Amino acid sequence: MVFNRRLRLLGHAAAAAAMFLMAGGHWGALQTVAWAGMLRTYSQEDGSLLSGMKKTFDGEHPCTMCTSIKTGQENERTSPAAIASLKKLEAFPAPLRAALPPRDCRDFVFPAASAVRPAARSDAPPVPVPISDLV
Repeated sequence: MVFNRRLRLLGHAAAAAAMFLMAGGHWGALQTVAWAGMLRTYSQEDGSLLSGMKKTFDGEHPCTMCTSIKTGQENERTSPAAIASLKKLEAFPAPLRAALPPRDCRDFVFPAASAVRPAARSDAPPVPVPISDLV
């Protein structure tokens, strides 16, 4: 029982990690680390946290880690594997899309309550009424 629970938690963690990496979360985490290092370095150099923040986030003073992250992101987008996977995502090619019939966009209307009537019963209930065994 405990083993199944641990295995399920491990599966959830693996799925969450896979989704994080597929969404590019690793680039965001690396960029956050780079910004923290830049903020510390620039604040110490200038002697002011405000000026350190301005230098960190103005985009004119990138560190080596920031440039490496940018080139890594660009290489990931232009790699042949990424381009091939994007082509696979196209579910319907253009000619097939044009051949599909247009969607029916009418609003759905619920029937009036007076139009819905229950079926009439023709038989009477049993006499005497049976008593449940659960009572």
